[in-house]
Amino acid sequence: MENTASDIKKKVGFWPKLQSASFLVVALMLSLGQWNDTKEALNSGYELFVAHWTNDIEYKRLSKLHVGQTYDYITSILGAPHASKKSKSDLYLTYYYYGDAKYQLMLAVKDQRLSGYGIIGLIPDFNVPIPFTDIKLAESSIASSYAVVDSYYSDSNNLEYYAESHELGKNVMFYNLLIGSVNYGAYTDRETEVVKALNTALDRGEEDVLALLTVSRTLSPNYFAISELEPGLMVSGLLTHFEHKTLLASK
Repeated sequence: MENTASDIKKKVGFWPKLQSASFLVVALMLSLGQWNDTKEALNSGYELFVAHWTNDIEYKRLSKLHVGQTYDYITSILGAPHASKKSKSDLYLTYYYYGDAKYQLMLAVKDQRLSGYGIIGLIPDFNVPIPFTDIKLAESSIASSYAVVDSYYSDSNNLEYYAESHELGKNVMFYNLLIGSVNYGAYTDRETEVVKALNTALDRGEEDVLALLTVSRTLSPNYFAISELEPGLMVSGLLTHFEHKTLLASK
């Protein structure tokens, strides 16, 4: 079959157009891939910025914790714990710990179920909200949050701390709240002396410690725990200075 000059011109013109279209598709695909890479880099950079300059990521992660969750579910969110130890008072209770530069998290797990958890802020501006309350850590004194002391716990030997227990009421299953101040190296001299003075009086068997208790309640809380357990069991889960340094300080 004979092709005319016009037919040849049409065929010659068709192939360059097809090649141009192919190159355009390839270019668009490459651009899309580069944009996806750029978008991932931007998202990663934003997350690093938020993590460094704010505590929002940590607050969001910790807000997912609720008493009654299974241990398997929690580890699917937080990963494997960094340390653990058995309770000396309850054979069925195990404490699990997560270390972070900004906070320490303790889980109290019984029968593979979360019976309570405690959070200790390790930096001054770790103002994580306390569930079921309008309180945030390190924003005001313990006394400004609760006018009356139900019961309190304190020590100054292997770890300096002052904490008090408050029942949250029937709307939240009568969970117990512990709120207090724990020293993992950030105490001022005054804060150390306040806790030591109270414990010295208690060790001596002094009955009237109201004045010392009042001063202790001026401390700013960096610790809270929510649980269905007896508060003393949650206090027993606090790591000593030595345990904190050996188990979590490098995390």
